[in-house]
Amino acid sequence: MFNRFLNKRKSLTVQTSLLIILVITVALVISTMLFYYKADMELTVHYRDQMFQESNITMNALSDNIDSIDSIYRLLISNDTIYGFMTSSSKKPSDYIAAEKQMTSILILNNIWEKNYLRSVYVYTNNNKKFYVSKEDNIITTEENAAVYRNLTEPSPTLTLHTLDTSNDLYFVRTIYNISSGEVIGTMIITINQKEWVNMLTRNITKGWHILMYNNNFETISDYNYDDKSKENIENLKESLDYYNDTVFHQVNFQSMDYLTLSNKLRKVDISATIMAPKSQISRQVNEVLNSYIIVVILIVVLVVMIAFAISRYITRPIGTMINSIKQISNGNYSEKVTGLEEYEEFYYLQVAINDMLDQIHSYHNNVLEQNISLKTAEIKALQSQLNPHFIFNVLNTLTWKAEMSDNTELYQMAIAIGEIFKATTAYRNSQYISIAEELKFVKFYIYLQQMRFEDKISVNFDIDDNLDDINIPCFCVQTLVENAYVHGLEPKDTNGHLTISIKRDNENKFLLINITDDGIGFEKIPNFDINVASKGTTSAVIGSRPHIGLKNLNRRLFLMYGEDSVLHIESIPKIRTTISFKIPL
Repeated sequence: MFNRFLNKRKSLTVQTSLLIILVITVALVISTMLFYYKADMELTVHYRDQMFQESNITMNALSDNIDSIDSIYRLLISNDTIYGFMTSSSKKPSDYIAAEKQMTSILILNNIWEKNYLRSVYVYTNNNKKFYVSKEDNIITTEENAAVYRNLTEPSPTLTLHTLDTSNDLYFVRTIYNISSGEVIGTMIITINQKEWVNMLTRNITKGWHILMYNNNFETISDYNYDDKSKENIENLKESLDYYNDTVFHQVNFQSMDYLTLSNKLRKVDISATIMAPKSQISRQVNEVLNSYIIVVILIVVLVVMIAFAISRYITRPIGTMINSIKQISNGNYSEKVTGLEEYEEFYYLQVAINDMLDQIHSYHNNVLEQNISLKTAEIKALQSQLNPHFIFNVLNTLTWKAEMSDNTELYQMAIAIGEIFKATTAYRNSQYISIAEELKFVKFYIYLQQMRFEDKISVNFDIDDNLDDINIPCFCVQTLVENAYVHGLEPKDTNGHLTISIKRDNENKFLLINITDDGIGFEKIPNFDINVASKGTTSAVIGSRPHIGLKNLNRRLFLMYGEDSVLHIESIPKIRTTISFKIPL
């Protein structure tokens, strides 16, 4: 049975090992989480610094290119041939050729024409003249520039950016004014190859990052090749970029990917540039760093498991020794004492205690035989004592019969009273409760016997509420107090005495109030009963030799049955009045 009991329990060695592993594993997991959080924060800060630097580089490059493009305007109006042709009404072919040659020379001399992204420069005058230079002299370029010119709704005193849905080129437009009068005399349109220009601006951008440029109308310029699906989602991205059009870092979602963004705006042409760095790059780098850390953590866990089992075996070794000793004891071998635990202070005390217990078991076995003999002796005496009540009843019946036959009424009544009292003590000796009617019946038998003894010296008055006969109270509680009043109060008194027995309900009908009052000699000092200790002996047998044993036992019974609120309460004015009372809940 002992082995089956052990098999139902987990091994303490395993539990100790698991506990050590759990604690260290939790610590490692928490440290890993903190490491991941720290690495993510540091890499994010690094990415933000890098984005800030690349954003500044891009904006500086953009500003330089815009200045270079805008310089074409100043070169054109500062050339007398070109400016004169724009302000004159001449439409001679030779004048067109001269103006266009001047434009070509200016662009070449100022190293503008050699830029890969510059495609053409068109000038439209208010007197319906058009002259231009173009690297691709075709009808499509001319029609696209004409379309941009037709779409203009208001003058552009500064360089502005325009796009066409049908073209991938960018169109920078600026209105040309008369130097003297300030009147509008024409419009300059510079065509830029979007792909070449963006590639030039973003050549220093980190791989995997994107740059999105757009004007105030959110006409988008980017190094990202959007497909049809992404074009459907670009509006949501534009709204986010419009909301975050500042130099603060933000996170946006585009094409199911999270991007860290930083926006800058070039005020001179109202072009904004947003650097977009995928958050996945940060996570990937964090994971790369974390992978090496996790390998170290795994090695630590393996080492911890080995150490934990070694430590747990060392810790639980004395417990194993103790278990083996207990097995021997459970098999009935009490001669083998526990040894081998002297080096462990706590287990040494346990070893001493178990060995002392074994010594006590030996003593116990030696006493068992004596106890069995004593028990048999007590059983024999108990059987003999059961004959005594039967014998006493027979004697009382004989006395009663003799008194009746001799017409001795007083002796007959006294014999009946003694018999009833003895019958009550026998019948209720194993009972806790008795009805008030039965209790008062036996009290009256006791009072009758005392009256036969003292004749008219002691008078008794009963003050009992109606309808209390069937209420149960502790057995002989009233009889004990009445006996105490006679023996310790009224009997030593030289003159006549009076006894009052009162049983009433309280005003709220929650408690039964029992008061026994006499005018005997009373108490010189009110006894203080210890409710935690019961007195030995019976109420009537030793009351003379050990005063108040009956009161002490009754007080103890009331406390155990009803609590501290129901213990005896004694008020005494010596030789005048003594009242002993208690209450029990209804």
